[in-house]
Amino acid sequence: MFEYLAEGVRAVDGDTIDCIIDLGFDIKIKKRVRLKGIDTPECRTKDLVEKAKGLSAKERVVNLIEGKHFIIRTEYDRVGKYGRVIGEIELVGGIILNDLLVSEGHAKRVDYK
Repeated sequence: MFEYLAEGVRAVDGDTIDCIIDLGFDIKIKKRVRLKGIDTPECRTKDLVEKAKGLSAKERVVNLIEGKHFIIRTEYDRVGKYGRVIGEIELVGGIILNDLLVSEGHAKRVDYK
């Protein structure tokens, strides 16, 4: 796993964020990151119950990451099905966002291989 400092730009949904990753030596890159090992309900669906749950998960992520600094851990050269970086987010205080969303009921554990 590789570890970088990052700043949250926006929550795309409950399990995908856009962030600026600091690669060091004043080199920064904006990337879309899929939160590793979790899945949240979809925000863009005709199922109104799922949509409400998805928007709730997204709002939680917005409050936790947008405009804030955190640590992102990624696997070297690993991207998901849609080309997103796969990562784990550590918030201030050592809280792992991926785990927090599961414990609060916003996400479920998944193992994409």
